[in-house]
Amino acid sequence: MIWIIDVVAHLSDFAILFTGGISTAAIAVAIAWIARRVLGRYGHGNPRSTITDVVHGSLLAFIVFVLAHVLSDVRANEGRAADQALREASLVTRLDRQLRSIGGTDAEVARDALRDYVQKVAEDDWPALARAEPELSSSANEALDHLVEVTLRVAVHAPAYAEELQTSLREIEDSRQMRLENATRTVPRVFWWVIWVFLLGAMVMNGRFPITPATLGVIALHMAAIGMVVALIVILDEPYRGQSAISPAPIEKAVGIRMR
Repeated sequence: MIWIIDVVAHLSDFAILFTGGISTAAIAVAIAWIARRVLGRYGHGNPRSTITDVVHGSLLAFIVFVLAHVLSDVRANEGRAADQALREASLVTRLDRQLRSIGGTDAEVARDALRDYVQKVAEDDWPALARAEPELSSSANEALDHLVEVTLRVAVHAPAYAEELQTSLREIEDSRQMRLENATRTVPRVFWWVIWVFLLGAMVMNGRFPITPATLGVIALHMAAIGMVVALIVILDEPYRGQSAISPAPIEKAVGIRMR
């Protein structure tokens, strides 16, 4: 399932939803037709019973339960990532304001270093977090090291602000690590395996029903809805990838670089 996410990651949200719904519906119809033919060949042309109804319903109920749980989890993670970007922007704004209040040549050098760090975050950190294996960019690491160095130099000559500057630097670094945590907090592979195993089981059990245009239409509609939920999870599972990705614009705006 992970490779499928990598393949569709560049598509728009609508394209992912449409592809997920159509492909799941098509697979479900094909599997139902094949299952019906196989059952008919072995003399089980109408395998309708209470036990099969219970098993089929249980499979669908389990799928819905797991999808609802996973969707809630990925939505919460995306919300945390968005909140974290806003918090990081406020931390950058606070450090910039502190340096501006101190004034002087060293403070201006530190403000330039802060703007350079923010630019590296937007241009390098964000794409690095959007990779299949998220990471923090080395160029932003270097920019952060330089920012810490020049800001501590300012603190030496402005002892009244030293503690505040050190606190701001520490919180900015912690916020950057939180971005990496949010990027790596994705749906475990075992969840995808469980979802698809039970979904395929439900598709096979659709072969219990007579294959008519009306039956196939209902099966396609039902499975398309489930497929769109799966696609929605794919969209939200990577908070820094795709059309709905968290934007670094608030952080850029904090130092007046540019808006995306």
